[in-house]
Amino acid sequence: MKKTFLITVLCLLVLSITSCKKDPKSDKVDSVEVVQDSTEVAVEEVVVEKKPVKKKKKPKKKKVVDKSIRIPGTSYSTKNADAKSYIKNYERYVSNYRKAVTSQNTEAFFKLSDESNALTKQYNQLMSKLPGEEIEKLSKYMQIKSQQLADLSAKM
Repeated sequence: MKKTFLITVLCLLVLSITSCKKDPKSDKVDSVEVVQDSTEVAVEEVVVEKKPVKKKKKPKKKKVVDKSIRIPGTSYSTKNADAKSYIKNYERYVSNYRKAVTSQNTEAFFKLSDESNALTKQYNQLMSKLPGEEIEKLSKYMQIKSQQLADLSAKM
């Protein structure tokens, strides 16, 4: 019984292998369809204007120059940035004061009082920051400018 069963299984196996073969007709013919367009398309040339290209400017590197400025009214000069700022602000104040005195404008004097208070605060901060040499130079400058302001006040 085992033999008959094995023979039957083998026969079915051989039969299934031979029957699962691909169709020989489909192997030989590979049809590729190529689509051809028979209508002609009118092509219009379109002129596209290019936008002008802006050149990117390279940022200029600022050179850090530690120039010293001459302190007005003295033969001294300073390199300290805070002292330079104070001197420029004070020179602007003296210029505005001179204009107010010549025009005898009382409103300008009220504005100058606020500016004077700000300069006083800035001067006090400078005195705590600056080294001794710079303090002497700035004190000499302030004596000269105070004398100029007193002379202007006397003219009023």
